[in-house]
Amino acid sequence: MNLEKMLDSIIDLLVNFVKRSNKEIAMKNTKEILNDGFASAHYDASCNAVIFIWKKPSTSEAFRLIFSEILKAIKGLKVTALISDIHRQGIVGIENRIWLQNEILPKAYRDGLRRIAVIAPKDVFSSFYVESVKNVAVKNSFNLKFKYLKDIDSARAWIMNEEVTV
Repeated sequence: MNLEKMLDSIIDLLVNFVKRSNKEIAMKNTKEILNDGFASAHYDASCNAVIFIWKKPSTSEAFRLIFSEILKAIKGLKVTALISDIHRQGIVGIENRIWLQNEILPKAYRDGLRRIAVIAPKDVFSSFYVESVKNVAVKNSFNLKFKYLKDIDSARAWIMNEEVTV
């Protein structure tokens, strides 16, 4: 092995070590909120956010229970941001979307939520769902900032670099 390849290997090892260490440090700053067959959510103190990942499409009852738990965390932990990975969420029925817009968003805003980062597939159903939620927030004069991002790390970076007024 020549010196250049050896240095590249050492650099790769160091980069991977730093990435693992950063993830371990980040996990120490987290608190599990829920973890069931449909979704997982945890509080990340490093960016004062609930990070929420759908595992599969849910029933209407599970959808409402999950968002009710997230709302409790927003209020109890004084969370200012939500990171939501909806890749595996599936299509949200109109009743649940309206419930989310009329019940959860106003309460979450009242309790301090100011930013929502969405990690979503680029399909018409996801775009419609997120845009309709966003439009209701704007219509109701909630000062919620929405942003589409490619992954959770990008969402954390955006949240940590945004000013927040509660």
